[in-house]
Amino acid sequence: MPRLLPRCIALCLVLSAALPLQARPAHLVVANIALPESVWPSRREQVLALLTRATPDVLVVQDVHVQGSSPVDVCSLAQPLRMHCDFVSADPPSRSHRRGTVLLSARPVMEDGATLLHAQDGSAPVAAGYLRLLVGQQQVRLYTASLVAGQQHHPRRLRQAADLRNWMTSHAPAPTTLIAGRFGSQHAELQQLMPGLRAARRSAAAAQAHGLDVLYQNQQARLHAVTLLELQEPAPLRQGADAPASPAPLLLGLVVELELQQPSAEA
Repeated sequence: MPRLLPRCIALCLVLSAALPLQARPAHLVVANIALPESVWPSRREQVLALLTRATPDVLVVQDVHVQGSSPVDVCSLAQPLRMHCDFVSADPPSRSHRRGTVLLSARPVMEDGATLLHAQDGSAPVAAGYLRLLVGQQQVRLYTASLVAGQQHHPRRLRQAADLRNWMTSHAPAPTTLIAGRFGSQHAELQQLMPGLRAARRSAAAAQAHGLDVLYQNQQARLHAVTLLELQEPAPLRQGADAPASPAPLLLGLVVELELQQPSAEA
């Protein structure tokens, strides 16, 4: 009997090698943040340290301001984070002050684009961005948008969301579609504006505007983790019992990790 043992082990090894390996699900980490003037560029190194620890595959920076023909300063994050950088704006390059969104990606970008989201009241349009990414062997469509906030601007949000949905249907489908944006809607309204998409921030208060978030389809991706990206404020210089309390950390945004569902064999 002991002589048969090595043969059994060898046979088991051959059989296990012949079985198809179960593909590991791909993960995508998306950071969606805003950098106020009090933070950028004066605290650049602290912001970079936070992002380096978060290791995002995609970084979306909302509400970026660019003066004249100056380079997009936030794109200086691209080199240390080993990312590609794009700036999307509704303002023409000739304008002295431009406002838009920065998209940085460490994943291969197969296609990109931008469009304008309009409003029924004739106000200035805003830009929405698009990246088609390759994550492992899967393609992911990622959109960015910033919908106007305020209850009085509900009709404008309706038009902006309709423009975004129409634009999304113009692109070739992909196994996964995401929207990283700033949403001025309350949670219930957001579900109406973007039907079929789920918000990563489950704890958003019902009576407040949703703010920065990542929307995804539950059938296409599973929410693995949500982490708030917070910048610690400097401690007060005065110590002792009468010293002021330490300030609360400044919320820059959130980091969302998604596990991408494997596409079906029929797809």
